[in-house]
Amino acid sequence: MKYHKSLWITLSLLLLSGSYTLQAQNIQIHYDLGRYLYPETQANRPALTGTIEQQSVDRFGDTFYFVDMSFLEQGAVNANWKFMRNLRFWKAPVAWHVRYDGGLRFVNAPMSNVAISMNDAFMTGASYTYLTSDRRLMLSGSVLYKYINRAPQPHNYELCTVWKYAPGTGLFSATGFISFWQQHDPRPGWNTQFKLMMQPQFWLNLNKIEQLPNDLNLSLGSEIRISRNIDAPQWIVAPTLALKWSFK
Repeated sequence: MKYHKSLWITLSLLLLSGSYTLQAQNIQIHYDLGRYLYPETQANRPALTGTIEQQSVDRFGDTFYFVDMSFLEQGAVNANWKFMRNLRFWKAPVAWHVRYDGGLRFVNAPMSNVAISMNDAFMTGASYTYLTSDRRLMLSGSVLYKYINRAPQPHNYELCTVWKYAPGTGLFSATGFISFWQQHDPRPGWNTQFKLMMQPQFWLNLNKIEQLPNDLNLSLGSEIRISRNIDAPQWIVAPTLALKWSFK
């Protein structure tokens, strides 16, 4: 099927990109259950999403980015990417945060082959990071000015929190973020002034099981996509079944 062929070509490219880096990187495959939970409003919700993300740290701060690609039978129908940088030329836990969000999506997929660009968003502000001495818990919060390109009201704000937690031996781990931002949406039935997105992830890390090789960097888990005024003008809670391979 074209669906599976397009997916595996994309994932192959993502894997190749990971094989040439020495920085922390992972690739994820998510099977989304949202279309089954909300058949009326989410009937055309993509079932499969491939994600690649990378984080690196240097003496001037840290960099994080990810790319999502979602698939229907015709192939990739959504692409979303975020790039963010914390700049820190001092020892305090407060950093200067800069970020770019962008993407593409097909209109009325799978019935149409017409793609449009999501409005680019540029953000800057301050972030504060808390890290425990054993490095098992990380919390980060950001307060940002957000400029949404070509939006009727381009000047906005965003509040964002990111977390990572790996207790004990690291057999189980959790990551995720929550973002709340101002954005006017005048579509009929929406007429909203804000958007909210939360994506907690929970993982079972197989390389932490004694009976398995420690270089088996495969994780089994789930992501729960919780949104308001993004996927629909009401609350949507859509879990996934997920696989993750981490490059060390």
